[in-house]
Amino acid sequence: MSGDENVTPEAEQPHAPHIQVLRGNPTDDEVAALITVLAGASGGDAPQGEPEFSRWGLPVDKLRYAVHSWQRLTLVQRTHMRGR
Repeated sequence: MSGDENVTPEAEQPHAPHIQVLRGNPTDDEVAALITVLAGASGGDAPQGEPEFSRWGLPVDKLRYAVHSWQRLTLVQRTHMRGR
């Protein structure tokens, strides 16, 4: 029912090794260190998208007008709308 009956015996067999030692006799620790370095250098499956837009720390916020000033409200709003 789940489709497990259709699994071929070829899928269960181990695959060929990706790394071969051509010379020398490395210890298990040395091979493990090599695999760790190669796995770290390979990157990962993390998606690399655009960073999230944040309005925190925009230079326009450093402009300080009086709280009751109409200029502060319109300048900040216009700049934030234009920033996207």
